[in-house]
Amino acid sequence: MSLFAFLFTLDLGVVQAGQVYIAEEGHVYNPQWAPGGTWIAFELNRYGDAVDLYLARVNGGVASVPVKVVIPGATSSFSSRGSVVTGPVWHPEGHVIFEGSNAGGTQRLYFMSPGGQSAAELLPVSQIQGDLTWPALSPDGRSLAFVSDTTGNGDIYIWEQSDNQVRGTITSPWAEASPEFSPDASLLAFSRKNSGSEDLFLWRNGGDAETLRSGNGDQSRPVWVGDQVVYFTNERGEGHWDIAVTTVGGGDRRILARDIRLPMRANPAITPDQRSVAYTLSDPELADRLMVTTLASGTTVEIPTGLVACGEPDLVQLGDGRVFAAFTALPTASSDWRQLHVLDVTGKLP
Repeated sequence: MSLFAFLFTLDLGVVQAGQVYIAEEGHVYNPQWAPGGTWIAFELNRYGDAVDLYLARVNGGVASVPVKVVIPGATSSFSSRGSVVTGPVWHPEGHVIFEGSNAGGTQRLYFMSPGGQSAAELLPVSQIQGDLTWPALSPDGRSLAFVSDTTGNGDIYIWEQSDNQVRGTITSPWAEASPEFSPDASLLAFSRKNSGSEDLFLWRNGGDAETLRSGNGDQSRPVWVGDQVVYFTNERGEGHWDIAVTTVGGGDRRILARDIRLPMRANPAITPDQRSVAYTLSDPELADRLMVTTLASGTTVEIPTGLVACGEPDLVQLGDGRVFAAFTALPTASSDWRQLHVLDVTGKLP
């Protein structure tokens, strides 16, 4: 099946997003733009069968035919059926790092250059054993934080590109997850499961982890904006996910948005100008639009899409200054699968 994306404006100010067509069946999740919007990665989840990772080249907001990423072993001694390839993060130089495992195998980290080399394992077992998950790059791409269960818990390690060394960083009796470097890479924010709840912590190189934010329920998936950390929280009770922001080194927590549609795995989506957070809502009556709220003032704008059950937004600025949003949605309420859509939101952000 051929792929095309199209954009056009309907009456009443509703902007129809261009669908990225893909022949395989499954729900699309976790779209992630490459720097500059030249590529987009996304997951296709068939629930109980496999999770595949796809890459599509994008030119001016229009995508080419997506190509499935195949990890070593998936077409030889193993079948591609049952592979799990997920969690893409983009290096500033343009290659993508992601998690992958063949049927029943260990989850490892891989990398590849879109349109070029095949996927290869990033860190061999001789360097670090166990399941490797939650890859996160420093802003300059020189350091990679990730989680390994080699000790039986989820501990955070850092791989340095300069000397190709892996160093144990954060260990505890509990499970750590979702590490994120601060803009200057001097701090690492992460979450930790402790006695049934999940809290946020900070780690400084050479120091001990310290609590950043705790409370009722879970505080999860931190992302940095300057000296602030934006994250998901369900302190109001199960099924009520909000987006909150807190300042490192002091300051109150503020709720930016309530009852959002929680992404499958992605962090809160920050706009390219670092001023706002984008999200969608769980209320079916309001789930046909993208919401964007400024961190400073809480000003919110709504961007109708003409679609159903929108979720998983990610935004990027192109070299010509235009801003595009990628997100998932059902084309209609009776549709079987969530699909990927691309929308020009230039001039529509607060």
